[in-house]
Amino acid sequence: MIVRIHKSEIGGEILICPSKSYEQRIWAISALMHDSIDVQNLGNSADVEACRNIAKRIKADDKIFDCGESALCARMFPPIIALHTDEFYIEGCGTLLRRNIDRDLKFYEDNFGWKISHEGFPIHISNARLVSGNFTIDGSHTSQVITGLILALSVVEGDSKLTIENPTSAGYILMSMDAANNAGAKINYKRNSNSLEIGICGNIVFNRKTYEIEGDWSNAAFLIAAGLTNGNVSISGLNPGSLQPDRAILKVMDLCNAKFEWHEGTLIVSKSDIKQFSFDATDCPDLIPPLCILALNANGECKIKGVDRLVGKESNRLEAITKELGKLGTKVETDGNIITIHPLKNISSAIVDSHNDHRIAMMLSIIGLKSEEMTILGSECINKSYPEFFDALKSLGAKIETKD
Repeated sequence: MIVRIHKSEIGGEILICPSKSYEQRIWAISALMHDSIDVQNLGNSADVEACRNIAKRIKADDKIFDCGESALCARMFPPIIALHTDEFYIEGCGTLLRRNIDRDLKFYEDNFGWKISHEGFPIHISNARLVSGNFTIDGSHTSQVITGLILALSVVEGDSKLTIENPTSAGYILMSMDAANNAGAKINYKRNSNSLEIGICGNIVFNRKTYEIEGDWSNAAFLIAAGLTNGNVSISGLNPGSLQPDRAILKVMDLCNAKFEWHEGTLIVSKSDIKQFSFDATDCPDLIPPLCILALNANGECKIKGVDRLVGKESNRLEAITKELGKLGTKVETDGNIITIHPLKNISSAIVDSHNDHRIAMMLSIIGLKSEEMTILGSECINKSYPEFFDALKSLGAKIETKD
């Protein structure tokens, strides 16, 4: 899909979509329950649909599980599936085919004797089993394997201890523990200087049957950036006390002197003079694209730390950001794990590419609101997380044309 966006002032109120990351964890928990669950405020993104279908197929004793493009599904579900069958296949498509999932699952080969094919997708897993114990896992690549392990070890016989070395995206691990504990698990943790120790009581029964999915802070961050740079936007449906790591956008707004307030549960953001800022996004790498929007509109260069987490996303997100922002005429510098973005006051017409990455597409769309005309190629990738994104922008007054 090709999208053309024209210079627009926006304003209005939006009910944000349900949290993809939270709902996916709820469906994973449901796969460990005998009873069905009642979920209110369901999402309809491609990743959530894949997760929901896998949970159903686990209960149907299937052996082939299609993750679509969801890396979380491919990393989180294997230990849960292993409680039902010792041989199965993980399938995927699109951007997931480029991601090193079998490397991330090597932990199960080393600790449980799983046999995992290392020839891309479909990934064939055999001799799969799971037992309690004390385990050490490297958390520098992803937290998603750890999420699945925490959930699955909660229902096996015996207690377990996980030591996570070099934890990144620790907020997602804490969110997983919170979702599990709210459903009946007994999980505790202790932070050390460079590790996270997690204690898991085994043989528990997940018993929570009703859920309401809170709003998505990851996608809200783009609309927040749109409001701060192009008009006044009110966003309802967000939980101010959420454990979603991307709630850290509130900290960034404080850093850059943004105008925002809460009123009766609605977040109201107003067009602001963005002050230059520095921010460490190591634990919330999905925030980096919306932070780039703010950086382009700041009064000086901005520094964002944690960009090494961007290489293995739906695209090489660091490369995509550098390339596409470069097309707009801005100066982007990378020094190790830090990216420096120089502000750009005037954005001319441009043809840019989403790199089949939903967060790159959304970033470019918000930036396009200040351009004469921006054409974004491959914009259908927003379906991965926020299918209503362009409709939401249009409802706020954005001038957008779409062409299949």
